Amino acid sequence: MFQRISTRTEGFHEIAPKWANKIMGMRQEGFPFPLSLAWWRLYFTLDSPSKCIVGEAHGFSSHYENECVECDRLGWEFGHSFLMRSIKKFDDNIEEFVIHWNDKHISEKEMK
Repeated sequence: MFQRISTRTEGFHEIAPKWANKIMGMRQEGFPFPLSLAWWRLYFTLDSPSKCIVGEAHGFSSHYENECVECDRLGWEFGHSFLMRSIKKFDDNIEEFVIHWNDKHISEKEMK
């Protein structure tokens, strides 16, 4: 009857720590040179639902594609930002994802 209100929030480093470290490296070194081996590796990892940023947050699973429309959309947005080589858009996506994760998925975890 009463809805539990969550006061706990997680930051990006807690939600997707491996990707947070990769992105920190990209900020220091810049995006890999387009079509280089490093670029292709990162691109295909971002394009894989279970290995991408959102996939890591969901325990390296792709189940979110059918369960959460917003997570699915944001997963594709990260890939698009990478293709456009836009750190700003990448940062905007991270901020949007963290807000979504804390609003939707933290409360779901606490209810289980």
